[in-house]
Amino acid sequence: MFKKFKKDNKKLQEYAHSIIPGLSGLLGKRPELYLPGGKWPTYYSKAKGINIWDLKGKKFLDFTMLGVGSCVLGYSDSDINRVAKKIISQSSLTTLNPPEEIQLAEILLKIHDWADQVKFARTGGEMVAMAVRLARAYTKRDKVMICGYHGWHDWYLATNLKNSSNLNNHLLEGLEPSGVPKGLAETVIPFNFNSCVDLEKIVKKRAKECAAIIMEPARNTIGCKSFLKSIRKIATKNNCVLIFDEITSAWRNDTSGIHKQLGVNPDLATFGKTMANGISMAALIGKKKIMMEAKNSFISSTNWTERLGPACAIEFIKKHKKLNLGKILKEKGKKIRIIWINSAKKAGIEFFATPELGKNCFFKKNFIKPTSSDIRMEISGIEALSSFKIITKNEKDWPVVITYFIQEMLKQGILASDRCFSNYCQTDQVLLKYEKACTKTFKKIAFYLKKKSLKKQLEGPVKQMGFKRLN
Repeated sequence: MFKKFKKDNKKLQEYAHSIIPGLSGLLGKRPELYLPGGKWPTYYSKAKGINIWDLKGKKFLDFTMLGVGSCVLGYSDSDINRVAKKIISQSSLTTLNPPEEIQLAEILLKIHDWADQVKFARTGGEMVAMAVRLARAYTKRDKVMICGYHGWHDWYLATNLKNSSNLNNHLLEGLEPSGVPKGLAETVIPFNFNSCVDLEKIVKKRAKECAAIIMEPARNTIGCKSFLKSIRKIATKNNCVLIFDEITSAWRNDTSGIHKQLGVNPDLATFGKTMANGISMAALIGKKKIMMEAKNSFISSTNWTERLGPACAIEFIKKHKKLNLGKILKEKGKKIRIIWINSAKKAGIEFFATPELGKNCFFKKNFIKPTSSDIRMEISGIEALSSFKIITKNEKDWPVVITYFIQEMLKQGILASDRCFSNYCQTDQVLLKYEKACTKTFKKIAFYLKKKSLKKQLEGPVKQMGFKRLN
């Protein structure tokens, strides 16, 4: 059936849905989240740099998150490939252990001198689950405080057992804890990012009963230093393990985790996604007294011992440092934001920065307060993880706007969404192509919004905006 439908994207999607629940192992790769109705390419034949080819051989520029944020050097990086090919030729998994684990551990501990030991896995979700397990083993407590997105495992989704909206402010809305044991109810306590109110009402009061406080030090914005320092003091005072989830944020601002820039050290920190430029690799670093619990609690998996991940991670970190890639990614992020701002202005769309954005990045001089303008653009995220939103007086317009944006950008040979993560291969030449496409598309959006006829321009259904509508 695959061969029969290979050239018919819509039928291939329908067939895939019939034999693979959800079509993809990753929520963020489901075509319904981009462009429903069979228009989104969905499958690729090859990729290089920021170019990606579909099954028909058509080439697109990828201006989304590029491998869901994992390939900051671009697809199929020659140096990573060289190492990967060598390892595959020597066998990537054997009865014995790969020596690259020791080398990678040494590199990570040199970068993060507050940490004593390292454990490895291959995905972010399982790495965070390991960190929580160790914290619970070390403290002999069950409850965990969370702030951010930390994966799909039972321990995290238990947050929504008593209140299905508890995780709505932590990246994904509508996450149903179906299949999660009800006995885990009230074991997870959510609090809001950079919230002084939650710091006093939740964190300070509940820390003594919690095994861990786990949070992302940055996502939509960088954590406030005073907020993170207060969290650190509370965790220390109550013997509560502080875990920084750097699965998404690490390797973007510099060759390390973003907590290093903020000057606040956790007890444990998790890394993954980006650290081998698309090759599966994840790491947990931390204090010896907590990490040693890994010898007491059964934590084990065959594929955590393969050789490809550590070898490619070593090459990635080496190249990252040599290029000073963090600086490059921030500069690319600024250029992308300027493209959005200029394209919006040409279309008569007013730009404003959120207060957090105005304080934390180069937008400070451009910061303006929201007005009653009919159409305006909001930009959020740290510089290397940028996103935008077109805001109108009718909040129901946004799903239509972003669907139309994706549709029209695709017609111009560009995979696009409301997020565009910085990448080494975003040259000035391809950024110019992206800018021209954005300008053209934003002008159309503004025109049809004013005519109140944007939805009529869609060539398929409105995109799905979160987890809830997929189920």
